[in-house]
Amino acid sequence: MKHIKYILRRFIIILPLMFFTLNAQDEATEEVATPEVPAEEVVDAEAPVEETVEVEDVAVAEPVEEESTGSGFTVGVAPSIGLVSGETFTNVPVGATVVITTPYGFKLGPLDFTISAAVGGYAGSFDEEDFNPSVMGVGGNLVLANFVFAEGHAGIVGSGTGIRGFAGVSLEYLMKKALNLPVNILIGGEGFISTDMAGVGNSSGWGGLGVRLDYDL
Repeated sequence: MKHIKYILRRFIIILPLMFFTLNAQDEATEEVATPEVPAEEVVDAEAPVEETVEVEDVAVAEPVEEESTGSGFTVGVAPSIGLVSGETFTNVPVGATVVITTPYGFKLGPLDFTISAAVGGYAGSFDEEDFNPSVMGVGGNLVLANFVFAEGHAGIVGSGTGIRGFAGVSLEYLMKKALNLPVNILIGGEGFISTDMAGVGNSSGWGGLGVRLDYDL
């Protein structure tokens, strides 16, 4: 009986110590298994991460305006069919004039004035003898609304000083705008006057129908 009481007393003393020891071990296990994380780190971990993507500059090709490759000069050939002439000619001269139009000029109100030069040769006769006057002159063109034109050149006609005139209508709008062609056609009347056509002091002249084909260089 005494031994039983002795054992119970020991057991009552040891039992609280066992509970205290087991409780301390459980707390230590929880601290190792679940370490404490600061509140700021928890919030940052839950928040979505914003990624910064650097975009390189991309060169954008801009439309380049095409520059005109033309020189602005125009060469035209104007054959002439003579209709009337002065006493110097037995028959009306027939030939052609080459006109070089430059890109230089200026405006005269509604008119466009452009500087040009003319060189030509014609075949004629007087009293059954051949007589071939030449033409050289510098002048310009007056054009209204790309349709009506008047052209004049002063220089040498035959053997003396003279002028060449050409006036009519231009088909530039039709040929270049509508048909997109690099040529133009001018139709009108053409006339030549000289102070000394044959070199003997005789002033004379001739005129007819002229048709010119201009080509842009």
